Amino acid sequence: MSRPAYLEPRTDVAAADDWSTRLVLDELRRYGRPFAAIAVVLLVVAVSLVVFPRATPGTVATVVVLGLLSLLTAMPPLVHRWETAPHRRGLLDQPWRRVPATVAAGGGTWDEDRLLVFAEERTFVLKGTLPEAVGLVLDRQEVFLCGPDEQGRAAVRVPGLCRLYSLRVDETDARPREREPHLVGRPLDDPTVAKSFRGFRWGTRAWVWCVLGATVGAALVVLSLWPLAPAGLVVGGLLITAAAVMTPSTLLVSGLYRQAVAAAESATEWTPVPITLFPWDTDEEVAGLAQLPRGTAVVWFPLPNPDLIANIADTGTVWMAGDGEVVTVGLPRVPALMFAMVHPDRDVPEDLPKPWLLQVLEPSWDGVPALRG
Repeated sequence: MSRPAYLEPRTDVAAADDWSTRLVLDELRRYGRPFAAIAVVLLVVAVSLVVFPRATPGTVATVVVLGLLSLLTAMPPLVHRWETAPHRRGLLDQPWRRVPATVAAGGGTWDEDRLLVFAEERTFVLKGTLPEAVGLVLDRQEVFLCGPDEQGRAAVRVPGLCRLYSLRVDETDARPREREPHLVGRPLDDPTVAKSFRGFRWGTRAWVWCVLGATVGAALVVLSLWPLAPAGLVVGGLLITAAAVMTPSTLLVSGLYRQAVAAAESATEWTPVPITLFPWDTDEEVAGLAQLPRGTAVVWFPLPNPDLIANIADTGTVWMAGDGEVVTVGLPRVPALMFAMVHPDRDVPEDLPKPWLLQVLEPSWDGVPALRG
């Protein structure tokens, strides 16, 4: 089987103006700010319940629940702050540079990786955390680099991934790790894909979150009935309502994940398929016209992954595991998976309304050239 082509950023414009770099920056910004506001509101409400009302079992339970929700909703803003640091520091004002690189052998800590970079001006070592990208660097023997700056900070991108890695110059010596040969075979025989698949399987249990939310809400309501705790009744009622509203969508998604998991487990090889993406709009799902071995088909991506959609848009190829109406989509060595729905013998997508939950979760694809109208 032929080796896959991977997404690569443009090297003729400032890194911040490259469409695939903007895709991840915009996604982080879109989720970071609203979640930060929600986290602050939840924290303020929790603190006010600690200070003002009389302590009751219902009030105490409400404070705990609001505190946990505030902590969870604070995670996206923290990720946004961390991953957009190169942009704030001005590293992305310069173009990406394609430089030979490999993974350094040893020398790092358990949570740290090191890259040996062979830039034109000098050879140096960068250290940081990029566990999911190590296999790609070993395979491709190159990275895309901005920096280092005067403080030794650099931004790195790896072929096949949109995400940014913030690394620092390491002055210690290093030797290159032996290159690992990689043959494209059964999808789940790829260690990187297999690791992603373990998380992908949790999609079959998406309904658990609705059950958990309803259970917590019901417990809050019961604890708040006597002594009466209005805050607990309100928060519990909102949790129960949210769980009820989300249940139909999560049951639908869980069923699609089950079919995709079965397709991936039964697949004996990847199937690379040429595809042309349709223009995208906010009320439509990402879809494309694929040339499958058995004929033309429209392929939908209900929960599109930014890394995979960017690869598809850049290379014009979708890598499938399975041959049914629901398949798993991924890419060798890339730590990302998503499911797709295949409708054979069609050349235009169905005009169906997108579920509201998918509209909320899906990022904007306006910046992807292949998806513009």
